[in-house]
Amino acid sequence: LFCSVLKILKYCRSGITVLRHPTSPILRCDFDKALSYSRPDLSAASKAKHEVKVTLDDVGGLAAAKRTLQEVLIWPFKYPEVFESYGISLGKGVLLHGASGCGKTLLANAIATHSKFNSIFVKGPELFSKYIGSSEENVRRVFERARASSPCVIIFDELDSLAQQRGSDSSGVTDRVVNQLLTEMDGVEGKSGVFVIGCSSRMDLIDSALLRPGRFDYILECPMPDKEDRSDILRVHLRSVKHSSDVNPDQWAARTDGWTGADLKALITNAQFDALRGRPISKFQDPLRSEQTIITNSNIEAVFKESCPKRLSRPRKAFRVGEQLTLE
Repeated sequence: LFCSVLKILKYCRSGITVLRHPTSPILRCDFDKALSYSRPDLSAASKAKHEVKVTLDDVGGLAAAKRTLQEVLIWPFKYPEVFESYGISLGKGVLLHGASGCGKTLLANAIATHSKFNSIFVKGPELFSKYIGSSEENVRRVFERARASSPCVIIFDELDSLAQQRGSDSSGVTDRVVNQLLTEMDGVEGKSGVFVIGCSSRMDLIDSALLRPGRFDYILECPMPDKEDRSDILRVHLRSVKHSSDVNPDQWAARTDGWTGADLKALITNAQFDALRGRPISKFQDPLRSEQTIITNSNIEAVFKESCPKRLSRPRKAFRVGEQLTLE
């Protein structure tokens, strides 16, 4: 804490040196400006990210999940007096589930950026250790650092690999990690300023104790995109790409039934590469002649014929708790 205060004062003094005389007193505006530049030291130590390079505008579709995440995570912090006057105490845990490639992790990062909270991104398997007790200690440290840098959002990607059903592992490591996770999730209640977002494509593998109200209070599905969502996703990816006027997102949305957001992104990326094939190499070597490649509808058509989406060409049934996985 002392180091963080010194860092803020240093920013304040440097701002005064530039704008006013070095001997001028530090004003409130100097302190507020310096505070916006600094991050907690513990936050940096835990790889907390304040600025993730993705916003809600970069997420196509998923309107219902976006709305719920804003209501649950951002509104209580932004309008605390409203929630206090009504006596509403919302939960601090949200689980995003759905098929792989449907934007769960992307949405979690986007809401963390939108909230302007500190954020800690954790891949589930990276917390496991071969040493006895280290895996539980890693879970505990994540929550300790989140509390030290609150308000903070912890994003657990691939949660199903971290919190599998207890009893599924003969070594007992998974059981101890799940027990530690349950304890820490109980500790984020109240005004700790810590929010937890879990992402999983196999919710049926997660221990059921985590899915009860009080831990992951809100379970949101990120479904396969429908036609409108696919059109929205394509527009997001075409926004940063120079393309001809014959590229119609609505037309391609109708032809890509069963494609995920990741499949659609790959379609546009590969179309760019297909457009590059038709350009002479000399244009890339000469900076004066270099220009952004324009993708046409024919480029997308060529890639579409060669592409084979990772998922089936029909909407998939989402996993439900307690449901057997069967092949149809």
